[in-house]
Amino acid sequence: MERKVVIVLGVIALLLGALTPISIDTVFRVGRSSSTITTQTQETGSPVSRPIDVGEVLSGELRTFKSYDEVADYLISLDNAKALVNNLISSWLTLGAIRVGGVALVTTAVPPSPSTPSAESAKAGADMRAVRTPGTNVQVVGVDEPDIVKCDGRVLAVTSFNKVNLVGVKERKVLSTVSFKDEEVSGLFLYGDMLVVLTTKPNVYPLVLDLGLRCRCNVIIPSGTSNTTVYLYNVSSVDNPVLQRKFSITGTYSTSRMNGKYVYVITSLPISGPTIPLINGVPVMAENIAKVDVEPTAYTTVMALDVSTGSYTSYAFMTGYNSWFYMSPNNLYLVSAEGPSVLEAYNAVVSALVNYLPANVASEVRRSLEIGDLMKCVDVISEYFSSLSYKEVGSLLTKVSDSLAGKVFSELSNFYMFSVKGINVSFRGRFEVAGRVLDQFSMEELGEHFIVATTSTSSVIKVRYDQPIVIVPPMPSEKYIEITECNDSRCVTKTVTLTQIPQQQQYKPRMYVDLVPVGETGNNVFTVRLKELKVVGALRGLAEGERIYASRLIGTMFYLVTYRQVDPLFAIDVSNPEKPAVLGYLKIPGFSEYLHPLQRSKLLGVGIEEGLKISLFDVSNPAKMAEVSKVSIPKAWSIAYQDHHAVTVDMDNELVFIPISVRGYASGVLAVSYRNDVLVVKKLIEHEGALRTTYVGDELYTISPNLVKVLGIGNLSVIQEIKLST
Repeated sequence: MERKVVIVLGVIALLLGALTPISIDTVFRVGRSSSTITTQTQETGSPVSRPIDVGEVLSGELRTFKSYDEVADYLISLDNAKALVNNLISSWLTLGAIRVGGVALVTTAVPPSPSTPSAESAKAGADMRAVRTPGTNVQVVGVDEPDIVKCDGRVLAVTSFNKVNLVGVKERKVLSTVSFKDEEVSGLFLYGDMLVVLTTKPNVYPLVLDLGLRCRCNVIIPSGTSNTTVYLYNVSSVDNPVLQRKFSITGTYSTSRMNGKYVYVITSLPISGPTIPLINGVPVMAENIAKVDVEPTAYTTVMALDVSTGSYTSYAFMTGYNSWFYMSPNNLYLVSAEGPSVLEAYNAVVSALVNYLPANVASEVRRSLEIGDLMKCVDVISEYFSSLSYKEVGSLLTKVSDSLAGKVFSELSNFYMFSVKGINVSFRGRFEVAGRVLDQFSMEELGEHFIVATTSTSSVIKVRYDQPIVIVPPMPSEKYIEITECNDSRCVTKTVTLTQIPQQQQYKPRMYVDLVPVGETGNNVFTVRLKELKVVGALRGLAEGERIYASRLIGTMFYLVTYRQVDPLFAIDVSNPEKPAVLGYLKIPGFSEYLHPLQRSKLLGVGIEEGLKISLFDVSNPAKMAEVSKVSIPKAWSIAYQDHHAVTVDMDNELVFIPISVRGYASGVLAVSYRNDVLVVKKLIEHEGALRTTYVGDELYTISPNLVKVLGIGNLSVIQEIKLST
């Protein structure tokens, strides 16, 4: 077991840079164009290669691989490290508090600049403007995000589990249904006559590819791994949708965005052994695989697809948990959260421990460290510990803990910036800020700057040592076994006496290295100048002890909601991005999960206060903000807490529609008027399981997976019900 510990220490040192680092040396630099991307013009077409548009590296570097052999070698070493760390948990030296979590990925894509619209986008825009319809509620006007319902005024596409129902708006009936059997529909886009459907499905059988690797191993996608499929349907005839192309991506669907005629699909694939993401069964090119995090746990794969031609590019980034995407009109940001590293903490403890060892022992440990013989280091330290009493070891580790008391581990968010033009993606550089982002609304470009809000937590090292426990065996005990022997109908019973002598059990001494939270949480707002990718403005320590629940950039005012007991709504002026300033804040009970801008300098908040709470804030004077009206419904809940797409605002009629469910009563859509800056509930439209609302002209649609209700938007009375195929 001690040998395994030593091997793990060697791997840890390797990962931390104590030894010669693993070489993954294809680096995007100024003037270099060493990598290629594959563009496939149709599903069964022949791939062609062309150079990546590398762009100008303004800060940092992005390391990619030269070959699949390099990828496989790195992943095998990484897999071995994970296995050995797991074994380490039960050894004499234990690492503690390893944080794990789900991967969350968000992209906000933006269509082409209005100054240079494509013919396709102009046509699609004209079609959309032909009739009054809200589209999907998105972060930026004109930026499309995936949703379970899409409506362009001509067709209403509704996700119904593993089907998509296409409802003719004029006909008020289902004109066709597309079924995906055992696939789950994750999101939709409508672009002109093109319907984009994204589905997920786990692989039943493992996928094995022989790439002729020097490790004599195969690329394996384990069974049960999710697979994401992108379907492109022509729905010019709504009653006869025609499948034009489909694309398969290994990995769990995370999110996607649409930028003009380009769709960017984000998936996540756990890293385990020689695994490489596949697009239509073909591995992402090694030159387009980049190592982002020091301790990656998953591939974040980006597929950029031209829906009009079917051409695409693909990129795979090795990231850690809790990663996000953000996309502006011209740039894409990969946000990778970096939590406190237990491995780094352990390394710090060992390094500090050397300073408190006797001269001869410390000298031997240092000599072993210099030559990279960590096995010898552990042998020497272990032998020395065994010669001490528990009290002596405890005193020594107390000194180590005291020496590390000032070493604080903080969370960081690392941003990797790329320029995006169609299906071409080029690396620009990186920057980092303290803390962890909440969601897509926590970050946004503002001219030549980038605004980001984070919540920070800090941790310190604690070292513990458990006294060896020796279990003294009891006195030998006797047990009897009866044996019966029978021959020729004669049976004889014998008694055999067994004497049990339990073995002595001894547990080796254990040193535990823990990372424990210290102090209060704090919230921050940073501004980054994109030209140099440098933090040029910062507000730190806002609302200590609380965390961010919602944020929204409106013009040059950044609104921030934090919460622990009351609801501070901060108004932060970022008109001078290099000098952000808090102009005012408002404290009221409850908290908002989502903020939405309205007319007349009003801000809508959807959140919680002993149930559903809808607030109307007057932010005309940020220094004196006020909650001018509110609606509270005890025991009510809304999907809008988690999904802003569920909120529909009709600016013309000054109405807000929010799906709700009231425990023990009913569920449906709450129609709230904000006319004259007063919130008034117009009606609870009963509709079991309603998840979305949209409108076309003067008709309102409340939508559940199995039913669409058509209502007059003036009197909110039901005109017709349309049953959906499920």
